[in-house]
Amino acid sequence: MSDRCNPYRKVIYSYLKGSGEMVALQKLAVLALRGVLSKVDALALTINSFRSSTSDVCKALGSNIERVETTLDCICRSIVNKAVTLDGWWKVSFNRTAAKTLLDVINNDSHCISFVHDKINQTRLEAANFLLSLPIRLDEKSRESTSKNNGKSNSVDKQHLETWLLDRFYFDQPNKSSASVVEHVYRLDDGQCAIEVFGSESINQASELLCEDLRVVDNMLVSETKGNTPFHCAATWALTCLSLDAFCVKLSEMKAAIDDNQDSTSDVEVCQLLTKSSAEDSLSSDSFMHLSPKLATALQDESFSSKKSSQKTSIAPEHGSIVGLVGKAAFPCVCEVTPSFASLFTGRTCVSNEGVQWQSLYLVVIGKFAVLAEPERSGSGGEGRVIMACKLACLAVKKDTSVLANNNTPARRLLMQHCALDQELPPLFVVESSSSDKRHTFGQDRLHLTRSRVDLWFEDSNACSVAWKALAGKIAKARAKRGSRIMSALLEKKSSPLSLQTESDESR
Repeated sequence: MSDRCNPYRKVIYSYLKGSGEMVALQKLAVLALRGVLSKVDALALTINSFRSSTSDVCKALGSNIERVETTLDCICRSIVNKAVTLDGWWKVSFNRTAAKTLLDVINNDSHCISFVHDKINQTRLEAANFLLSLPIRLDEKSRESTSKNNGKSNSVDKQHLETWLLDRFYFDQPNKSSASVVEHVYRLDDGQCAIEVFGSESINQASELLCEDLRVVDNMLVSETKGNTPFHCAATWALTCLSLDAFCVKLSEMKAAIDDNQDSTSDVEVCQLLTKSSAEDSLSSDSFMHLSPKLATALQDESFSSKKSSQKTSIAPEHGSIVGLVGKAAFPCVCEVTPSFASLFTGRTCVSNEGVQWQSLYLVVIGKFAVLAEPERSGSGGEGRVIMACKLACLAVKKDTSVLANNNTPARRLLMQHCALDQELPPLFVVESSSSDKRHTFGQDRLHLTRSRVDLWFEDSNACSVAWKALAGKIAKARAKRGSRIMSALLEKKSSPLSLQTESDESR
């Protein structure tokens, strides 16, 4: 019987790929395909296709290998849904329903898994490279806006701009009401990190999607009070890169499980083994998958050894220890001392004004840490007693312009914000009201950035600006180092499961 060409096949392919204006129907096409597959007995399909060659699978589908691969390629493309905003910025989302559908389609066929792995890995690298192109575009937009307003450009060195902004894409909030990208990651009991990769739409969600206006251009406007459109779009790419990374890890694990068990285990036993393994990897279902170890480590900002860095610069100065200020850029400032922090100080350089306690301090950078030190020996300036020390990579500084209207004195305030996975706050820092605890979800730990701040006052606008510029530059370099580790993990090439197996067989 000859193979009759299906006139609707190309149309369906264009829906799934999101070609041109068909991108508006991409999500609906995925839901339709998902609905068809949901009527198939998954267990029976798994057992029948298990251990079968690609030709057998093609025969079962009534097609040839080229058509099967074309279909798989279209479904692979449906996993990443793109949209362009009115002001020309691309945003993206990872379609978990499409990922789950693709997983069901490839089943346990070794060739299909390898083919899909290569396609998803290629998509992952393309997404990572696009993400890395955004810092330059953001900088250009910022410079254009600055030149129009006759303002000063940011003080970040171009050498660190790319990785500094990449770090911000993952750790900063797109807007005040949204979680940062890293807060979508979960830490499992075994210490590994996972992210949600697979999912399905409810009937209500599908109905809403069916009834909403279909648009090629996303009418997305983000006000300045809520956030920044380009930064918000960049965060969507950063999150999608994590999901694609975890999906590649899952596909590699599937191929390895099949190869390790197909010679000694029955079809049903292997199917049960894969189902059990998937359940063990999840939080409450099989929707969460592990991130690659290198990327997970970079996101958790765990300690990295460097041959060039000395041991002294890698250890935070302890509270109460004495540090030398001579030869260092130490900026004199004061901060308000609440009763809860009074025990941190000796009280020698503390003054009271209208019932408010003010403490004289020196802001200084020592190695990888920003340090607030109390003047030692009655303010001689040669040494300081450490009150607080925290990682530069966890800080952000901002000059407060809101005090200009109601401030009758020349004193100016510098806002120092701290953001870290560690729940323990640095001394003097107070948790911000917008920082809520969302750590426990599905019975597991979700990575949560604890946000806090401290206000430092300087003698005048010039003293505040000098301190801000010096500290902001150090912070940018520290965050750029963490960003470079994230970049390295994103661009890491992952070998195909098929090639890995071939290398293993040759070594035997």
